[in-house]
Amino acid sequence: MTIAEPGAAGNEAAAARAEAARKRSSELQQRRAELAAGVPVSAETAERARQHALDSLARAKRAHQDAAERHRGAGEAHRRAAATHEQAAVLAGDGTGEAHQDAAEAHRAAAAEHEAAAIVQAKEADELFTS
Repeated sequence: MTIAEPGAAGNEAAAARAEAARKRSSELQQRRAELAAGVPVSAETAERARQHALDSLARAKRAHQDAAERHRGAGEAHRRAAATHEQAAVLAGDGTGEAHQDAAEAHRAAAAEHEAAAIVQAKEADELFTS
């Protein structure tokens, strides 16, 4: 998965994830019915369940890592916007300099929030396989 999945690529990826979730839900419903009917657990079904759990953890970790990367990208965009507003404040001759400084400060604060969120997401991704 890419950092941001714009347009058709993002829609296709989301559709693929949704289809995989529907398929897994159907498999789980079938397995619950089998268990309710007294079909015993086998080494094969236990291994399949273990693999599904590992796959789920890997997807969750990837999702947290992707979210962290998107937060970092958003933070960078806010820092660039802050720099642009600061430049505009310096060049403003019509009394709008203060508004640009205020906007720059708001962008710096938003960048800090995104950086903090990126740290949280990265930490949560790391903790998925260590807990």
